[in-house]
Amino acid sequence: MRSVLFLIALAFVFTGRSQQMASLVHDGSPRVFHFYIPTNLQANESVPLLIALHGLTQTGSGLMDITQFNAIAEAEHFIVCYPSGLQNAWNANMNVTVSTADDKGFIEKLVDYFETNYNTNPSRRYLCGMSNGGFMSHKMVCESSYCFAAIASVAGVMSDTTFANCNPQHATPILQIHGTADAIVPYNGGGATGSSVQTMLTKYQQFYGANPNPVITAMPNSNLTDLSYPELHSYVNGTAAIRHVKIYGGGHQWPGINTLLGGAGTINMDFYAPQFIWDFLSTKSCAAVELSEHHPSLTLRSNNQFIWFEGIDSYAELHVFNALGSLYIHENIWGNQHVAIDQWPPGVYYIQLNGQHAKFIRF
Repeated sequence: MRSVLFLIALAFVFTGRSQQMASLVHDGSPRVFHFYIPTNLQANESVPLLIALHGLTQTGSGLMDITQFNAIAEAEHFIVCYPSGLQNAWNANMNVTVSTADDKGFIEKLVDYFETNYNTNPSRRYLCGMSNGGFMSHKMVCESSYCFAAIASVAGVMSDTTFANCNPQHATPILQIHGTADAIVPYNGGGATGSSVQTMLTKYQQFYGANPNPVITAMPNSNLTDLSYPELHSYVNGTAAIRHVKIYGGGHQWPGINTLLGGAGTINMDFYAPQFIWDFLSTKSCAAVELSEHHPSLTLRSNNQFIWFEGIDSYAELHVFNALGSLYIHENIWGNQHVAIDQWPPGVYYIQLNGQHAKFIRF
């Protein structure tokens, strides 16, 4: 159900481009966001939405200036939104409290706003964030009922609270970009920040049923003066893609952006992070979004080895979809037949049986 949005729009146009600022009221507070609409957007056209989340002490407009996602949105035809956290922070359940705002609800309300007012595609919602914004992106994967087709985090992991309580309702593809010399959010974790990068990736790997050992691929080291180099780690054969760009010697920075405003430490200049992020995100979709937002009408029971169905006492056609909407099982069963699940990878599944449906989570 769409929330009622109280919108105060302050729109302005630069050189014919549709860059705008607006605010909406959430939880009693006005929340400001900037956004960019590609110039050739057609009426009733449904395009992807990227929500980009700034780091601690920063703002949405500042992130817009640093990353230049607007140029990518213009070239590749999507809407990008840069919201601002209250007091320049996101409530990502950080180990050191920086905000108590309901930012999960605010981000979900932004999704509703763009789908209602700009017809953005509900199967192509994306999140990315830097530092505190990266932490918030991971929190949304762990806690939101909304399906985000993929997220990307630069130098942000899961806080200890998010890690302990993480229970994703969707198998959301993950891209983690992180430097091994990050002194703000240490690669190996810390009491003030949360999990290590590897521990967090292992959590996703186990949830998605991917191979535990990543495929490691060298990336170009085209800049020999930046004191760092990237390497791609891919966790394969799971229900969702998990990719990690490990930057040896990299600091708390946006790779490819030579600015003092982005973070701290060594900046890797071997790839341009915003374009790399969009190239990853843009291939993903929530194909199961319509299934996930229906109320279940099928009652099922389960144990560690089987699921079975109540109220079905005849021959039935069974469809099982994974969280990304791919058909996992299609077979004919007798209604009260037990279906083996012991070989199913952990994750979220959507089950259809003779027109009835239910959601099932295997841990």
